[in-house]
Amino acid sequence: MKKLKGPTQEQIISCNQWAATAFDKFHSDSNAEIGFSIDGTETKAILEWDSNFSKAAMKEKKDMANHGGVAMAWFVMSVLKEFNYVEQSEIGDGVDYRFKNEEPDDDDLNFLDDFHYVEISGILEESKTNTLQGRIKEKHAQIRRGYKKDKESSIIVTLFKTPRTVKEVHK
Repeated sequence: MKKLKGPTQEQIISCNQWAATAFDKFHSDSNAEIGFSIDGTETKAILEWDSNFSKAAMKEKKDMANHGGVAMAWFVMSVLKEFNYVEQSEIGDGVDYRFKNEEPDDDDLNFLDDFHYVEISGILEESKTNTLQGRIKEKHAQIRRGYKKDKESSIIVTLFKTPRTVKEVHK
């Protein structure tokens, strides 16, 4: 993801390591088949990752799901959807990040709001009360309650145990 501007390389690496740690809980040999549902188009791919790093400070399951979900969303938006710039949104916006195709000029940041907003979530494994479909519904509801509800936006949710990432445009 070297083409993604906004976060530092270290931030990208850290999120990727959280995702790898989450996948490692359920999959051996640093690879798994993952299903992608991107705006209604279903594809499968073999996902490979580097697990050769210390996980001593990466034990919290909630952080694995959260930061790992961010890594997968950044991957979807930058590699599959070809957005080249991301920045974090503000609390209350109802979304986590905003993306642009090109890195904006400082002047544009102050006056133009032509970003694509994304609400992100990760789930390590489903339970009776925490399912992929339930989380997708919850994230759409969160956008509806936020300040950016009328802006172009999507949700991206990743399930790590049965690898699947869903991106849906919010309507």
